[in-house]
Amino acid sequence: MRPRSMKSSMKHAVFLVSSQWFYGCTVSDEVRNLDLSAKTFEEFIQFFFAREVVTLDPPLDHLPDDVVHKGRDFDEAVPSLPEVLLGYLTRLFSDFGRIAPNYSPKQVNQAIWTILGPGLGMPEILFDAAVPLSKRLDCIRAMYHVYSDFVALPKVEVVANSFDMWWDLLAHNFWFQRRFYDPRKCAFDIEWGDVSRLDSESRMTLDIMFETLNRILELPDVRTQMFALHGLGHLCHPDVKKIVQRFIDEHESELTDERRKWIEQCRDGTVM
Repeated sequence: MRPRSMKSSMKHAVFLVSSQWFYGCTVSDEVRNLDLSAKTFEEFIQFFFAREVVTLDPPLDHLPDDVVHKGRDFDEAVPSLPEVLLGYLTRLFSDFGRIAPNYSPKQVNQAIWTILGPGLGMPEILFDAAVPLSKRLDCIRAMYHVYSDFVALPKVEVVANSFDMWWDLLAHNFWFQRRFYDPRKCAFDIEWGDVSRLDSESRMTLDIMFETLNRILELPDVRTQMFALHGLGHLCHPDVKKIVQRFIDEHESELTDERRKWIEQCRDGTVM
């Protein structure tokens, strides 16, 4: 099925799969008629976290089979109110230390991938100029608490890949914003990392992402510091090199050759 054109009133929709069948699984009516903003905050949390952990073939055990989609074959979606969803995300991130321990590490991992991954298009709200900038920046700042109040705690067991890839996913969404794309050229007007081309709102957003990652890097937990360094390595902020080099200098005696080489890749923006 070809993607249907989306009306302007639906540009903030959370995308749904168009077919009843996906990865060999039947897509539930819940997903084909999904409007996350119609849920209460508690229902929103339950929708993402209180799910059985599934394994697909090919293995994508961080993606629930009844939510995710592959490719861009969309039916018209039920509109979701972006400010409501942004408020839910801010509240979730701010209170992550209380919410996440109610679920298993794999459930938390799966929930994060579903929220931040490409399946539902939710990270786009963070970079949507139609949503007040102050609220979008507050949501990004709230992500600090995910790490300070949960990931960095010594007794917390986490499935690392979601927290490690968190900022990689956000950086990708930032540099591939829809408003940077020119359909006439079939290309992006702003190339990845070209900070000089950013408008004032986008530059402020990039700055807040950088500041939040810098705060996370200062947390006294090695695992959390590595997650922050990985995020900085993909962000393409002009101050990344200075901050990461300072980290190398301050931790010189603690670094193995392999770890130092990886952090240098984060510094230089070449990390995978």
